Amino acid sequence: MKTSLTLFIFIILFSCKKGENTPNPTNFIIDKWWCSKPGTNTIASQYFNKNGNWEQGSKGGKFNDSGKWSLSADKKKIVISSVLDYNKKAKSGWEYSIETTSEINLLMNWTSFGVKMDLEVCK
Repeated sequence: MKTSLTLFIFIILFSCKKGENTPNPTNFIIDKWWCSKPGTNTIASQYFNKNGNWEQGSKGGKFNDSGKWSLSADKKKIVISSVLDYNKKAKSGWEYSIETTSEINLLMNWTSFGVKMDLEVCK
């Protein structure tokens, strides 16, 4: 009986899945200009405003793309919508898969083009 009880507890403990909590990267990425790390050939800098506005280009740049950003429900993608380039021409295909994020580093994949974006907070 003691062996059966131990086996039962063992099965219960290892059959229960632990909840996978994906951390919310929002606090790390908002209100910072993200620049490419030296030597990574990453495209233009990114800015994710806490109010949902997004820019790509350079801080204060007049040739920046702009739009809206939101985090996917699973917190693994940044979806960019309502994108306009500096000539106010609409663009599409804006979704970034988040690979890693921290206070000072952001690694994303521009899903539509398979482009790695290895970024750090601009200095």
